[in-house]
Amino acid sequence: MKIPQIISPDGHINAIHPRKNEEKILRAQFLFPFVSDYICGAVREGKPFIFSGRSGNAQIGIKTDQLSPDQLLQIEASDIFMEGQIRNLNPLLENALDLFKKGDEIGRLVVMDPEMRIQDVRHYLHKRLFVGRRVGKGYYEGFEICQEQDPLTGKTCDYISMELEPYQYCFEPSAMNPSSINAVIKKGRSALSSIRSRMPLDLGATRLNPGELFVGAIKISLGDIYGIIDHVAEPENEKIEHLPARVLDPFRTFRDRQVELYHFGTKPIGLDKIRIRIRFFRTRNPLTVPLEKNKVKEGYRLCDLLTNAEVSNLFNAIENQSLGMILNKGNFVQIPQALNPHGEAQLEIIKNALLESTYRKRRPQLLDGGEDKFQETLEKLSVLGGVNSRVFIGRQFPALEVIDALKRSGLRTFLINMNNPSFEDDYIKKMIKLTHAGHSGCEFLRYDSDTDKLYSFYHGSFMEPDDRERFDRVKYWLAFYGSHTKEADNKLTIDLINRLAIRLGYEMGIVHGGGPGLMKEANDLARQHNIMSVGIAIDLEGEHQASLTTCDGLIKYREGLRLARQDHLQKLSNLPIINTGGYGSAEELAITITSMKIHENPLAPIILLDPDNLWKHTQKQTDEIARRKYGPAFAPCLIKSCGNAQEAEQELIGFLSNPDDWYLKNRIPGENVEKARIKAARIRRQTLCQKEVEVFQKPNYRLKQ
Repeated sequence: MKIPQIISPDGHINAIHPRKNEEKILRAQFLFPFVSDYICGAVREGKPFIFSGRSGNAQIGIKTDQLSPDQLLQIEASDIFMEGQIRNLNPLLENALDLFKKGDEIGRLVVMDPEMRIQDVRHYLHKRLFVGRRVGKGYYEGFEICQEQDPLTGKTCDYISMELEPYQYCFEPSAMNPSSINAVIKKGRSALSSIRSRMPLDLGATRLNPGELFVGAIKISLGDIYGIIDHVAEPENEKIEHLPARVLDPFRTFRDRQVELYHFGTKPIGLDKIRIRIRFFRTRNPLTVPLEKNKVKEGYRLCDLLTNAEVSNLFNAIENQSLGMILNKGNFVQIPQALNPHGEAQLEIIKNALLESTYRKRRPQLLDGGEDKFQETLEKLSVLGGVNSRVFIGRQFPALEVIDALKRSGLRTFLINMNNPSFEDDYIKKMIKLTHAGHSGCEFLRYDSDTDKLYSFYHGSFMEPDDRERFDRVKYWLAFYGSHTKEADNKLTIDLINRLAIRLGYEMGIVHGGGPGLMKEANDLARQHNIMSVGIAIDLEGEHQASLTTCDGLIKYREGLRLARQDHLQKLSNLPIINTGGYGSAEELAITITSMKIHENPLAPIILLDPDNLWKHTQKQTDEIARRKYGPAFAPCLIKSCGNAQEAEQELIGFLSNPDDWYLKNRIPGENVEKARIKAARIRRQTLCQKEVEVFQKPNYRLKQ
C-alpha cells in the first residue's frame, strides 16, 4: 500500500489586501502550488485539515490562519488558494505586519486523515518515536499516553500529553528592529538567534499571564511518522493556544522541538501545569536506509543518507567561477566568487545567495546522472533534520569569516571535496568548537575523490562516519613517539602493540604523528588488530615526511605548526610510549614530562622502549633536576625504561589494573595525582570537547594477571 503524503509543499503570499492603518490584522491570499492529487481530493471531500504556519514566524509571535474557518478553499488544477490573515501577538514587533510582501513563505496545508491516524502509540515508542526525558535505559518521563474517541471514525486512538522543558527563549528588545524581524520573516528560524537568548527556567515558579507569549520546547524525536500539535494546550479551559507552526516533520524532528504558546485567557497559570497535546499520523517513508534508533533520536545527517557516488555527483553541479553552492531542501544556489574572496564584498555575495536559497519556487538544478536519480537524491535529502537541512558544498574549506557568515544564517553542514588538506591551528579549534560545543551542531564533511570515501570531522580529526562509535569506545590512547627514518629499530614497538592489543582490545587506541617510519608501522599494525588509529600529521613533505592517508582518523597541520600539532597529540593521548628516535623524539619526551609536571596530562608511566640505551641519561638527568629542586620530585618516578616489550606490557597493565596502587608504590603524591586528574580532564573537555575522558580514577581489575 502506498501511503500518500498528508502535507502540501510550502505556500506563499499570493496577494495582500488593503487594510486600514489602525487594523492589527493583515488580510492576504495564500497560494499552495503543486499540491498532490490526494490533498486536493481530501479537501474536496471535506476531510479535516489544518493550516500550519511557518515556524520562524510563529516563534516571534506571528499568528497566521484562515480568514474564516467556514470559508472553502479554492482549487485550480494543482494549486490551492486560501483567504488568510496574519496577526501580530508580540508587542515588541511593532509594525511587523508592514514587513510582509508578496512571495513570502507562509506555511503548509496538512490533511489530518482519520484513516491514517496512529491508534496505538505504544507500538511506536522507542522505535521511531522518542518523547520525554531519558531517566534510564529504555525509560523516559515527562509525558503521558492518553486516549480519545476519533469523532469521524469512532475508533479509540492514543495521543500524547507532554510537559514543557525547563527553559525558554527570551527576546532581546535591544536587538529587535525592522531589519532583524524582516530577516526572520524572509529566512525563517535561522535568523532567530540574533534576537533572542535561551535561558534556564523554573517551571514551578513561573506563570504565564494573560496576553503573554511563551516560546519554550518539548523533547521529542520522530522517525517516519507525522506529529500534529493540537492548537489548544491543556488544561483546555485556560484558553492557551499553540501558534500555527504545529507540524512535527518525520525524521526532521529530533531532540528539542520549540513550542509557541499564547495566553488568550483571563488568569495566570503555572508553566508546570501546561501540557502539549500531540496526535500522530502515518506517512510515506522517503528513506532507502534502515530506520535506526540512534539516528531517529539524534537526527539523520547527510552522511547517513547518501552513497559516496551521490556525494561525488553533488560536486559536479558547482560552476567553475563559484565559491561553492548552498543546498537547501533541494534548492541549489551558486555562490559567485568575488574578485577578492577575503573581502567584505564576498560576505555580501554570500548573504544574497543565502537569501535566494530560502526561495522554494524555483526549479532545482539537475545534476549528472539523470532526473530520476537526482529526484531520488532530493527525496533523501528532504529528511535532513532541522539546521542540518542546509548544506554548503565547495571545493575547498572556506575562510573562517565565510563559515561565520554561513553559520549566522543557520547553515550547519559543510561538505568539501579535498584530498588530504592541511589546516591552521585556529581553523582546527574552530571546527572542534562548532562541531561539539554548545548548541552549534555543525558538521564538517570531507570527500576524498582518490579513495572515494566520505570523512566526518569528529573531536579533532576526520574519520569515516562509522568510526565515530569506535573512537568513543577507546579509553586508553597510547601515543607512540619515534623516528621516521628507516635506521630506527621498531621491533619493540611492534611487539608491544601485539601484546597490548590482546589485553586491551577495543579500549585501546593509537595516536601518532601520521607520517612514515614508526608512525606508519604502528598505524598498519593497529589496522590489522582493528584498533582505532589516529594520525596527527603536519605538512613536512619538503622534509621527505609525507603524511599517511590510511589512518582511521587523520588531521594535518600546516607547515610551521609543529608545537600546535604536538599539543594536539598530548591532549588526545593519556599513555606515552617513547621508542628509539632522534631530535624530534627527544623534544616529544621533554614536552611529555613537562605536561605531566604542570598537571596538564594525567600522571601515568612514561615508557621508554630502549633496547640500546639511547635514553640512558634521561633518568639520570631527571633525577638530578629533582635533586636540585628545579622540578617536582615525582617527575623522575614516572619514567620507566624498558629493555623489552614484556617489561613495558607489565608496567602498563600493572598501572591500569590499579592506578592508585601504582602511584603509591612509585611515591607519587596523592595531591599531585588528584590535581592532574581534575586539570587534565578539564583541559581535554575544553580542547577536544570529549564527554568521557580517562584520567585513571578507577582500577581495571579485569586486566590483572
